[in-house]
Amino acid sequence: MEQTATRTAEFETFDKKRRRFLLVCLIGAFVVGLAYTWAVLQNPFIQQMGGDAVTSTVVLCYTVTVVSSCMSPSVFGAFTKKLGPKKTILLGTLMFGLGYIVSGRTSSMVLFFISFGLGTGIGSGFIYPTIMGYMATVFPDKRGSVSGAVAGVYGGASIVWSPLLAGWIEKSGLAVALLIVGVIALVCIGAVSFLIEQPPEGYLEYKSKSAAPSGAGKAVKKTSLPDLTRGQMVKTSMFYVAIIAFAFGCTSGMMVISQVSSIMQKGFAMTATQAAVYVSVTSFMSMMGRFIWGWVTDHFNKYVTLSIICGLPVITMGLLAVSASMPLTVACLAVTALCYGGFGSTITPITADLFGSKHVTENYGVMYLAFGFAGLVGPQLAVNFSSGGDYTTAYLVAAVISAIALVMALLVRKKVLSSYTD
Repeated sequence: MEQTATRTAEFETFDKKRRRFLLVCLIGAFVVGLAYTWAVLQNPFIQQMGGDAVTSTVVLCYTVTVVSSCMSPSVFGAFTKKLGPKKTILLGTLMFGLGYIVSGRTSSMVLFFISFGLGTGIGSGFIYPTIMGYMATVFPDKRGSVSGAVAGVYGGASIVWSPLLAGWIEKSGLAVALLIVGVIALVCIGAVSFLIEQPPEGYLEYKSKSAAPSGAGKAVKKTSLPDLTRGQMVKTSMFYVAIIAFAFGCTSGMMVISQVSSIMQKGFAMTATQAAVYVSVTSFMSMMGRFIWGWVTDHFNKYVTLSIICGLPVITMGLLAVSASMPLTVACLAVTALCYGGFGSTITPITADLFGSKHVTENYGVMYLAFGFAGLVGPQLAVNFSSGGDYTTAYLVAAVISAIALVMALLVRKKVLSSYTD
């Protein structure tokens, strides 16, 4: 009895610290959100590296950044598991911060690829997924809301960072601007690694007692979904159904979100400045989607939520394919962006629910590949299936991809329900 009381007191003490850990991780997510400021950095980097002649090479470096960010959680999963969250975040911070500092001061293309392509890419891949996984272990009872908050801050950070960075570059030059953000990253994200604490042993089980079960909207009992390691997870059919749902859902959204400026300029004769307003609107809706759908996931059936955010773009893309009116276009783009943001807040709680909480950080790293796939494939599909500013075919392709994602989401729900008993 005395031991039980001691453990309960330990759990309650940790409970009191959770909000502090959340605040710290939100700050870390905000700073690593610098990864979304490429639009501001591209032209200054081109000029630094040699002018217009190296444009394609510089853009390729950014592709390397995206790929290394998305691949590193999976490729280095075994390594980071041994390090633990604190050391993984610290290592990622050093690579991320120093990557910015060095890339702002070099004209060597090789060093540029190493510092920015691999440094900031792998660094962000170590930091953000680790923070998301860590938050899932700290808030097993509020995974949707917390994941939505972290994902929202991460995805929306560029709204603040982009004008700040642009101003610093204009006033002081690229080298000074990236020195500033590099130092900020080293200090702020580095602090995360020192301030967070691992939950005490047994904490997940303690909190799960008060967490609502996920199922068909009624009381259910889990019977056959044990904690799985990364290796065990990828051998299940559930993994492939789930990751296809996320990958295809994100790809459909990315097809549209990546082309907002072009859609408004070519479809409605807007200037780049005018179109930028709508880019900001969709970015804001994507950020809000992470908060809103995260909250919905915690309070309602998470698999129904996933089906909704996969299914709504089928409708919006279908409408865009048959109508070119501006009000409808803006509304459909906004709803699509809202749904796209939802994938960022649902993937962590669903990963934990499907494959257990014990290995959620490393398992999330593998599921994170869905976003990398979307980022690489989505924009290319949109360009390939558009012609002279006409995106009708691209909208239809996006609708089909969303429909496939919806089918996969419904299969996930069916598989989950079959693993539960009254």
